[in-house]
Amino acid sequence: MKNSISAIILAAGQSERMNQPKPFLLFDEKRNFLDKINGTYISADIQQIILVVNPAIESDVKRFMENKYPDQPVNIVVNLYPEKGRFYSIRLGLEKTDSSFCYIQNIDNPFVTTELLIEMGKRVKQGTYVAPVYKKKKGHPVLISGELIDHCRMLKGDDYNLRKELNKFEEIKLDWTDKNILANINTDEEYQKYFPSCEVFMK
Repeated sequence: MKNSISAIILAAGQSERMNQPKPFLLFDEKRNFLDKINGTYISADIQQIILVVNPAIESDVKRFMENKYPDQPVNIVVNLYPEKGRFYSIRLGLEKTDSSFCYIQNIDNPFVTTELLIEMGKRVKQGTYVAPVYKKKKGHPVLISGELIDHCRMLKGDDYNLRKELNKFEEIKLDWTDKNILANINTDEEYQKYFPSCEVFMK
């Protein structure tokens, strides 16, 4: 997998409803969201990991990654216009990839597992994308092929939506038993729902 699959972690949102930067939300006693997600992709042998961040957290993310992962090249892309939305961040990340396939991972869903990534990697093929599904509902992350990578790179403007673009390609569904693949943690209330024993904090 390591020579052909990359990952983009989207963390350029301004976390306005959370009032705390999502990458630094506590996942457990030892890890924040960024640490948990990045570590999971490393465990799945994904060597090229691109972090798309906004300017407000760039220095904090860079400092954290350099301290926690000193042997991992820090590949940080700064979205200077986070107000342009998620697809703009995706396109910025895709411009830095050189792989045949790429995971698109949101920072607000830290429940990705090594097992899930490996199973998705086994199923993907060119001209398709893989989406994990829980009870017929699509979850996170998605794994897109080279044709989709090229397609998204060529789109200009800010009025695009990844889901709509995915619909133009063949979908491979991966049934999964963990309902947490559906999570989107955007508010303090949602965070407390999934992590009732943790406090929102910033390292």
